[in-house]
Amino acid sequence: MIQLIARIKAHPGQAEQLAHVIEGVILPSRAESGCLTYQAHRAKNDTHVFYFYEQWRDQKAFDDHVASAHYQTYRTDSANLVSDRSLTFLQDVSK
Repeated sequence: MIQLIARIKAHPGQAEQLAHVIEGVILPSRAESGCLTYQAHRAKNDTHVFYFYEQWRDQKAFDDHVASAHYQTYRTDSANLVSDRSLTFLQDVSK
């Protein structure tokens, strides 16, 4: 399983527009066959910061997601709105 947290920060004054773009990628991502979890969050202490928590069946499912038309549209539409973007891949240690 692939698990990750993505942190995205909007440029000043662009948070609402970025929130709208993010809303457009959630449902189609959840509908992908390899998607186990796809959640988007907004930080309470900084409304310019958004987090995604994602779980994908395997590497192919994640790669298919990144290659999907809706994800590519999200990246294009958010490109000028985002000041910082980072991905953290997670390893489960709670066994």
